[in-house]
Amino acid sequence: MIKKLRLRFIISALLSILFVLSATIVAINVSNYMKTERESIRILNMIAENEQKDVTDPGGSGGGSWGGGTWGGGGRPPRENDTRNQEHYFIVMFSTEGDILYSNYSHIFTIEDEAAQNLAVQVFQGNKAQGKNGQLRYKKENATYSTSGPMPYQYNYVFVTFVDISERTKAFDEFLKNSIIISSVSFTIIAALIIISSHFVFKTSEESYKKQKAFITNASHELKTPLTIINTDIEILKMDHGDNEWTDSITDQVRRLTTMTNQLVTLSKLDESSINNYPLTSISISELAKESVNAFAPTLEKNDFKFTSDIEDGLNIKGNRNLINELFYIFMDNALKYAKAKGDVSLTLKKNKNKVEMVFSNDIEDDEVDVNLLFERFYRSPHSNKKEGSGIGLSIAKEIVDLHKAKINASIKNSKICFTIIF
Repeated sequence: MIKKLRLRFIISALLSILFVLSATIVAINVSNYMKTERESIRILNMIAENEQKDVTDPGGSGGGSWGGGTWGGGGRPPRENDTRNQEHYFIVMFSTEGDILYSNYSHIFTIEDEAAQNLAVQVFQGNKAQGKNGQLRYKKENATYSTSGPMPYQYNYVFVTFVDISERTKAFDEFLKNSIIISSVSFTIIAALIIISSHFVFKTSEESYKKQKAFITNASHELKTPLTIINTDIEILKMDHGDNEWTDSITDQVRRLTTMTNQLVTLSKLDESSINNYPLTSISISELAKESVNAFAPTLEKNDFKFTSDIEDGLNIKGNRNLINELFYIFMDNALKYAKAKGDVSLTLKKNKNKVEMVFSNDIEDDEVDVNLLFERFYRSPHSNKKEGSGIGLSIAKEIVDLHKAKINASIKNSKICFTIIF
């Protein structure tokens, strides 16, 4: 039990830390990515704006003119300390008909001039005003150039700007990789510390639990002697004076105490070192099911229950014979105690794919049974207190199922309770 609690504590703590670390890393990298994107767009807009001013400025170093619809020279080069000097980019200016009026590939070295021109033509012919192409971010902008003077005119053109964002992408990728590595190392260190510290945290609880188990076992053994003596004395009284309501009541209570004592011992043994107490071997669960049916069917029928069974032959599992016998006994006995009068009781055992499926079901009168608490120790439904039972049986069944690494599920539908066990 303590080992299970410790394992659950470690898993829950690690999952919580993993969630927080993951959420933090994702948030940081998403924020970093958005910042990188904003910076790339800002640089692209800045370059596009400044290049347009320089190219269309008649006072620039190119000193060109728009005569005949063609640009007569280059634009002004970036000034000293201009941000553009630190960027890799190229620009192409088109007429509205698609003619290239001006291009500048002198600021990029990662792509050939012809390939750059082809990319610009694709963007010009495309529908997107901006976007990405590999490690390049682009922007297409329609603009108008106007002149004044004796012969003013207006000329429409399309300005396409490309900026190489590979350095920023590389920086983002490096940050992402480093953040994952650092968080993984941190998680590993934290996991090791939690595992080590959990040993000390649960040490006191483990010692207390061992003492509690020892007390239950010792107390159970000590109770057996006086219960045996009381039972013997009652039998002698019955022989001398015959049965009466007092002797019958004492006999019933002794039997209940004996059953509960044996159940407590079983629970104690099923905890922690249960594998050593109950070794698992290959057993025929079909034969055990038939033996249980033969043992309980007469009693069930005598109590007017409609009992049916469907047991597939030749089914084997790896388990403990005594515990599987106990499992059948618990559910059969549970049906005897809590099934609806003259109701249906059934046992089905069959192969489902590569697994063995065991299903116990019976009609019930008490619809207030909480299936989420059925396997808790000493749980009893609100209307079952008048019936014989200790509330330990299903807890033992759950421990037996867990020991066999099987799964158990309880459900209630249409006033019928169904226990499904899958080996």
